[in-house]
Amino acid sequence: VNSVQEILLENFPKLEPGGIIADTSLRSYRSDCQIGMFKLGASTMKGQKLDMELIAAQLNIGEYFGYPPNMRWLAILFVDIEGVVSTVLFKTESLDNFLQLQIATRLKNESLIGKTVRATMSKRSSRANGNSYFAVEFEILNANKKGKFFSAIQDFRQNYYHPGMIQLLESKTANNQPALENNK
Repeated sequence: VNSVQEILLENFPKLEPGGIIADTSLRSYRSDCQIGMFKLGASTMKGQKLDMELIAAQLNIGEYFGYPPNMRWLAILFVDIEGVVSTVLFKTESLDNFLQLQIATRLKNESLIGKTVRATMSKRSSRANGNSYFAVEFEILNANKKGKFFSAIQDFRQNYYHPGMIQLLESKTANNQPALENNK
């Protein structure tokens, strides 16, 4: 059984119309922690860093991409540096690293929404088998500044966003229906 829980990034103030986001179709990024690179789609390499202006985040539990059932996934909806609404998934240590950033930000009574968050691949070594892998670490860039698309993100959240918007590829329930269908 798959479940979805939205992560609240802030208690939202009154929203004002903002700028324009270049494209409202969702662009799909992937974090390939075997090779330490972010990809656009399945194969376009984008490098070891990904800058994101956050719109929303969700914890998802389920069987995705052939990983074990009941694995936790973090789905982030964001605006990329080109102004396109995008998604990316993280799991395990990378998911935990994001949640630590989110907690630290909330303890300061601040929000991650509309701030530029940089995701960076960081090399690790497995204690169990000695193999190398990468985990994603997160930091806020220009913590005291709003991101380039801040106003557009507020407008997008007010007029278009809904939790079912973050769709996981290959995500199916036992009935072979999209896992997020009931959240639209």
